[in-house]
Amino acid sequence: MKNFFAILLLSGYQKLPRRRMYWENSSDTQNQLVINSLSRDRFEYIFSNLHCCDNTNLDKTDRFAKVRLLINKMNSLFQQYAPVTENHSVDEAMVPYYGRHGCKQFIRGKPIRYGYKLWTGCTSKGYVIWVEPYQGAKSEIKPCYKELGLGPSVILQYTDIINSIQSFPYHIFCDNFFTTIPLLREMTRRNLKITGTIRENRTSKCPLANKSQFKKKSRGFIEYKTNEENTVVVKWHDNNVTLASNALPVHPTHSVSRYSLKEKKKIKVDQPHNIFTYNKYMGGVDRADQNISLYRIGLRGKKWYIPLIFHMLDLAVQNAWQLHREQNGKLDHLGFRRRIVMTILEGNQRKFAKRSKLSQSHNCEMRYDRIDHLIVTQGKQTRCRMCHKKVSTKCEKCDAALHVVCFKPYHVKEI
Repeated sequence: MKNFFAILLLSGYQKLPRRRMYWENSSDTQNQLVINSLSRDRFEYIFSNLHCCDNTNLDKTDRFAKVRLLINKMNSLFQQYAPVTENHSVDEAMVPYYGRHGCKQFIRGKPIRYGYKLWTGCTSKGYVIWVEPYQGAKSEIKPCYKELGLGPSVILQYTDIINSIQSFPYHIFCDNFFTTIPLLREMTRRNLKITGTIRENRTSKCPLANKSQFKKKSRGFIEYKTNEENTVVVKWHDNNVTLASNALPVHPTHSVSRYSLKEKKKIKVDQPHNIFTYNKYMGGVDRADQNISLYRIGLRGKKWYIPLIFHMLDLAVQNAWQLHREQNGKLDHLGFRRRIVMTILEGNQRKFAKRSKLSQSHNCEMRYDRIDHLIVTQGKQTRCRMCHKKVSTKCEKCDAALHVVCFKPYHVKEI
């Protein structure tokens, strides 16, 4: 199964039109690493039978019951290893799917227009903590949040989750689908911060200039109102954005560069502090989506839940890479993904696979990692990988025949 998932990850950065081409004898498509780790028929058998639940015991009210156990388990693991940070963003993410399913969405203007919509909560740097598939009218909302509506209920459910990890004065950033004035009041009552763009019909009749009046103002004009609860609603004449916050003030303003069609050059425009901070921390979900889209698993299946399983696998790799970077790791996303694939496939070669003469760079990813390399006896004598004399011992992890005196030189990389 490790080899199976490693081959799926490999298909994200080494794409072929048909999955069987990885096992072909043609020199333009053949992948010896895949051939030596898992047979084509075994891969096809696992792929055709891949599932995440007991089909005789499904929750009929849940449209995603076939992947619910996987989503819950992955959410639990994401939360277990989540870095503690103040700023979080909540937004929708799309999983591409073009087949038939009652929950498939079409969203005009998105990079992925057709597919499943997932509510996603993550840190500002892109570590995903929680995902929940959207089920339309059958989406589950906690009874205590129903009066606030769907968007605010998503925010409050996410705050419940991150508060269960560690109580902290978190700051949530969201877009105008989620933000309402009653939500800001509820977040203030919970001692949590929230900043988000807001639709004009949700400002609880805040006395700001309407759109037609605002267009007559000069570019960079700022108008805002504050109530006794320190809730700020600000309108900025740049792209007519309206934003509400219970934590960030309008001042001090920031000077930003914008292109003026009238003057045919870039000009300086004053930007409110809360909008500047919103732009800085809101893009966590989009950053995670971008990371996944670069090396998304390239294989397709006929079952409706296969894209969701693959998305959770891509999400796990993306989160693992985020943790790697948090610990000052040097690998980029592609290098990290390749390291996972090569370590699994090189360390789990089929014993009966035909092997050609091995070069000194064989298993180089695993050979020099200095983790769990043990010398053990083998059943029959073979040639030492270093001195090529007969030997009855080997490295258990590398499966390389070695003398005791050759063991250390073999695992030390020459500079």
